[in-house]
Amino acid sequence: MRLRISILIGVLLALLMTLPTAGASFTGTTSNSANTFVTRQPIRVTTYQVAENVFTGTTYDLQLQHPLARNYFVVMRGGAWNSDVTSKGGFPSSDYARVDGDPHGNFSIKTASDVLRLHRQSTDGPHGSPMSWQGQVTVIESLDSNDTAGFRLLDVASVTMSGSTTDTSGSSSPGWGDIEQVGLYGGSYGGGVETSARDPKEHPSAWSRLWPTGSDTINLRRRNKSTNLAGDTTFTVYVVEWGSEWTIQRALVDGSDGGKGADSTSEYTTQAIDAVDRDNTFVLAYGNTWEQGLGNGWEGQVFTLGDGVHQNSVETRVAVGAHYRGSRRADVYVHTHPRLHVDYRFMADGSIARNDTSGTATVDGALGPESRSGGAIGTTGGLRFAVLSNASHGNGTWYPRPMVSARHTGDTQVTWYRARSGQPGAYWLQSIDFGEIWR
Repeated sequence: MRLRISILIGVLLALLMTLPTAGASFTGTTSNSANTFVTRQPIRVTTYQVAENVFTGTTYDLQLQHPLARNYFVVMRGGAWNSDVTSKGGFPSSDYARVDGDPHGNFSIKTASDVLRLHRQSTDGPHGSPMSWQGQVTVIESLDSNDTAGFRLLDVASVTMSGSTTDTSGSSSPGWGDIEQVGLYGGSYGGGVETSARDPKEHPSAWSRLWPTGSDTINLRRRNKSTNLAGDTTFTVYVVEWGSEWTIQRALVDGSDGGKGADSTSEYTTQAIDAVDRDNTFVLAYGNTWEQGLGNGWEGQVFTLGDGVHQNSVETRVAVGAHYRGSRRADVYVHTHPRLHVDYRFMADGSIARNDTSGTATVDGALGPESRSGGAIGTTGGLRFAVLSNASHGNGTWYPRPMVSARHTGDTQVTWYRARSGQPGAYWLQSIDFGEIWR
């Protein structure tokens, strides 16, 4: 009997030795696989939703939930609050903001360990009244496993373009080891942008393509009527090299397809990519347009994986479309990981109704613990974030109507926000969940 017990204990010890121990934990109550033993997640995500009348000046110190990891990047989206429905558009100088200070010396402004500084050029509204900025600031951090399941932040570049300049380039220091693993995140859907342009038709000053070349070169290109590029404009560009478990692709989408509702494949321009599993892939895009209107400018473009309409388990294209036809060029970054989960939802024309400044969409439940809070700075902390690109019926320049942000406000809910009501539209939403990417 003693021999049998000794053998049994030996077998149990051997089994225990095969379990991961470093950073091990049980998933929280919001997990779809509750009480499953998993290793530590290397990526942490927190979205801060800045409400009206919070960021009222030209600078704002955003208090973070945690000391900021050295390897991080930001996805920003928002605009200046404007309740005056009689004005013909807000100013780019107050609509656009960017990160210009962090704790790690990536900017001339160095902040406390748990603060990011946001900056914009002015608070001016179309009738002289101050306008607060509201929107989404999502902070994505790689806590460990940077060379495999996470990523490394190589550099943060502040790139300035003046007047009607259309092209510029800069260097990343240090450069990257493998350009095929590099992602650049700047302007809208990235680290943000600020501009001194003050005419609503000059919003194109803040729209730029963004792509890497060589061993360290960052390229930006604006493309619009020269009369609509004005002032000094500075982009915050995060240069990220993803770990070996990730597949990163870049595709240039160049075309002018569009149409009512953005709900037909003929209303999207597509570009081929290597085959990817839809459930394991998210996309971000940075582009420019020839036109400056709400529905044919960059802020009114929708982008997604696939052909723009159908959702296949395996996709070989990316797509960019709009409610109106208009020449656009966009660099689409495709991010794939075998344990990533992405839920794509197309919300039909009118899902953003004319008088709405917020709304909700249903998405898949969280795969890991998630905390949420409301208030002046609504927060969602955990392992996922939302990206929403939207179309607009507008063909004028009554900004910031198409500048829409989003965050998870429930286990199966995303809430979207915009700073000014107006024309309706359709949108593509991605709920991106890192909950099963383990160390």
